[in-house]
Amino acid sequence: MPHLLPQIAHMAAALIEVPAAFAFNRLSQAEFVGGWALGSMGMTPVGGGVWVGHSLFDGAPAHVEIRPAPDLGLIDYAVGTAETRRPRIFIRVTPGPVTGRGDADCVVTLHALRSAQTEDARWTQTCIAHETEILLIKAQLERAYGEARD
Repeated sequence: MPHLLPQIAHMAAALIEVPAAFAFNRLSQAEFVGGWALGSMGMTPVGGGVWVGHSLFDGAPAHVEIRPAPDLGLIDYAVGTAETRRPRIFIRVTPGPVTGRGDADCVVTLHALRSAQTEDARWTQTCIAHETEILLIKAQLERAYGEARD
């Protein structure tokens, strides 16, 4: 079926060799997110559950609220300005057994929703960044888990 709408969402996923609970916990921590999120690197708290990081692309600040829902394996990242943030980025952490794998594995899926105001070039950048970020998430989670076990 042909696309009836312009591309309005993007998804990148990876099989991660860590338990789902470990992945979920780390992906809910702003300090960890600030190590892989290219649009909000080095996040620091600004108060009220809001964090600010900076884009590696243009240095612009990005304000982020992290809203974990552990019972769903879902983490919403509301992103935007200090005044206004929207939950357009989210991660689903799926335990290995759900996909026929073992308890030591999980699938992490990174989703982005395109706002009506996002220009094509910016959307392309976001999609390519997320393809890179899922690789960073995999590498950083697996390294952190290995270090935690040692």
